[in-house]
Amino acid sequence: MSYSFLGEDLHEVADSAKEWFQTHYAATHFLCEQEVDKALPLKPTWQARMKTGYTLCLNVQPTPFSPTLHEFVTKCASKGLPIKLWVAVGSAASKESFGAELKQAHGIGIGVLQALPGEEPHEYHRPVPLSLFGLSRSDPKGVPAKRRETIKSAEDTFLGGSPDQGCQAICQELESITRVVAQHTYDKGWWRTPKGSAALKARFFTTDSWANLLREFETRVEVGKVRAKADAFDIHEVVRARAFTDWRNQVSHKPKSLEELKKRDKKLRTMFEATRDLLLDWYTIARPFGVIS
Repeated sequence: MSYSFLGEDLHEVADSAKEWFQTHYAATHFLCEQEVDKALPLKPTWQARMKTGYTLCLNVQPTPFSPTLHEFVTKCASKGLPIKLWVAVGSAASKESFGAELKQAHGIGIGVLQALPGEEPHEYHRPVPLSLFGLSRSDPKGVPAKRRETIKSAEDTFLGGSPDQGCQAICQELESITRVVAQHTYDKGWWRTPKGSAALKARFFTTDSWANLLREFETRVEVGKVRAKADAFDIHEVVRARAFTDWRNQVSHKPKSLEELKKRDKKLRTMFEATRDLLLDWYTIARPFGVIS
């Protein structure tokens, strides 16, 4: 391959990195040193298409980080561009500042690959799709200890390029905790029982429709009795949970174009944060009942 901008000492790195992404990520339609967007300050060494719909941007350079990369990430994130940015480095990466620059790259969502002559390339870490990069992380101190792994795993899945799966995971956790609280309050006798109605069976709280459960919870729970034990409880929290029973079934539709992918990621980022924040509120509600720790 003939490179126009890349130094000759990095040509072998660029060739090796391209082959790596072709083989291990099934990347296709490679473009060399082409403009991604007129507003972006970088023409990456390689661009390619990925099976997930994201655009691969691979820049070959001596070090894992540079101010130009930081600007590139910032502008891509602000535009919501569905790009995964990688840096490929060679033997020059052994200098003393490598560790610090590797950390900087990781901190802004850049993946780093080292490709040394005659050796299998090594992935230090993978990138975050820049259309998802703005997701805020939860504070683990605000999450019950036994639930921290669940929340972190959902966030990692979301940021790892599978936002639909991350959203599904966080919704499943919200469903689980609301079901547990609903059954606990029902078993305590804090639900009104309409005249002539039969007792609710266990499966109503465990496997029957989540939407129906929340509807009954909203209309039948005696708020004052629940608040006497858990002052964070409010009927509005049940209403908020009901709002999430429909949209989660829509997140698995695969985008058909880059523009659809961009719009989907923006929507899912907002919905993930809203669902997770509501989930944290439900953890606060559930804690006094002893159903989580």
